[in-house]
Amino acid sequence: MNKQEMLKGISDQEERFLFAKVLDQVIFALKRHEPQFTDFMDLAKCERCMERLKGVVDLEVHSFGGVEDTERMLLGLAPRNRMISKEEFPIIALRIVPKSKKFGQTDLSHRDYLGSILGLGIERGKVGDILVSEEGTVCFVSEDMAEYIQTNLDKVSKTAVTVKKLDQAQVFAPKRTEFRRITVASLRLDAVLGEALHLSRGKAQTLISGEKVNVNWSAVTNTSYILKTGDMVSARGFGRFRVGEVGGRTRKERIGLELEVYI
Repeated sequence: MNKQEMLKGISDQEERFLFAKVLDQVIFALKRHEPQFTDFMDLAKCERCMERLKGVVDLEVHSFGGVEDTERMLLGLAPRNRMISKEEFPIIALRIVPKSKKFGQTDLSHRDYLGSILGLGIERGKVGDILVSEEGTVCFVSEDMAEYIQTNLDKVSKTAVTVKKLDQAQVFAPKRTEFRRITVASLRLDAVLGEALHLSRGKAQTLISGEKVNVNWSAVTNTSYILKTGDMVSARGFGRFRVGEVGGRTRKERIGLELEVYI
């Protein structure tokens, strides 16, 4: 494997540095015949890394983020024919719950949780998906950072919280989805996003232009971007959905659309 040759053509310096680290782990995995794991990265970077590694002989590449359909994942790198189970990935799920809803904020956002965790001095690559809910937010983190976060994270924004490690059965519980049928004026991103997540058109446009909306795990800032069947759309702090079958037009010239919404 020629590391310098594989780094050619990557103009973005941050991504070049990231892939160089991945290649170092590949070399280690093949020499020691032991699995190696990257930090968390978004799925767009994961896919690009996996594509670039296709030509590496005798290498197995697996990905996982703690549960199915996460937006941030680790890559597991191992010698050929050495499968890596989900349980082997060094990922810990932490449940973060306000100590008292009476005295704390009840509308904490993804940004609040992420900001408080990174405020402990933790690198972004050590933090995976953060699933915000009223019952208790679940955050996937690297195993080597879990105890530190559990010990030191006592507030999110101004709200006192408790942090508890989840057991394996809870971690691998499948995500729930529901299918909905909606009608939209067009398949523009802002139109579908607003209808799917019950947002005003203006709010949807603000989220998109503010780089808070991903389509297939990459940020899209064009409000008129046209969605298609199979696209995964997420709006930070508001939810996500997968675009299903596109139907015909109604009498009012609106388009019927099926969505799989994560709840």
